[in-house]
Amino acid sequence: MTALEYTFRNAAPGDMEGVARLFMQAFPESLRHYFRQQPAPSVVAEPFRLCLAAEPQGFFVAEAPNGEIAGYLFAPTRTSRIARTALSRGFLLRWFWRWISGQYGIGLVPVKGLITNKLDFLASARAPKVQAEARILSLAVHPAHQGKGLASHLCRRGLERFDRLGATPVRLEVRPENAPAMALYTKLGFQPVGSTQDGQGEWRIMLRHSPMQRL
Repeated sequence: MTALEYTFRNAAPGDMEGVARLFMQAFPESLRHYFRQQPAPSVVAEPFRLCLAAEPQGFFVAEAPNGEIAGYLFAPTRTSRIARTALSRGFLLRWFWRWISGQYGIGLVPVKGLITNKLDFLASARAPKVQAEARILSLAVHPAHQGKGLASHLCRRGLERFDRLGATPVRLEVRPENAPAMALYTKLGFQPVGSTQDGQGEWRIMLRHSPMQRL
């Protein structure tokens, strides 16, 4: 199967649990870092629902012929919309209530870790040399569908939208040991400009200043 056999489209609300299950398959180490027990896909889907509400046109999925979500990309033009949406549409209040009422089954320690990491990320984003509202914020391809060019297709869709809207520069973070991702982003015009840390280690910060070349 090649990328041409997949459907690339904007995400819909009904895709979010599929996106969450994909994330859980692609990044099991992140879940183990924060959770003692495997969380339910409905819990992992919550931040993706927020992202979709904040900027639906920046959320893309790759759908396999059997209907499975094989990959996704969230690439907002303005990351500040996410925080505003979380407050204005009641996401934070709902999450807090579900957490303290035990619906999520998550203790205080993982919540503190998540908040600390997000605050560190926000601090790094304010550094003048790496500031960018347009971001490739989250990208994943299910392990069973990797090696077919889905990540490249998804990134190009996001970057083409940025180019149409004049959204520049574009920022992303990638683990430096993730050589395939580093190679893809370099091919798409990103350059390393710094680094930041979280509880799992280093992130390489990359920026793209000019429109995407047609390769």
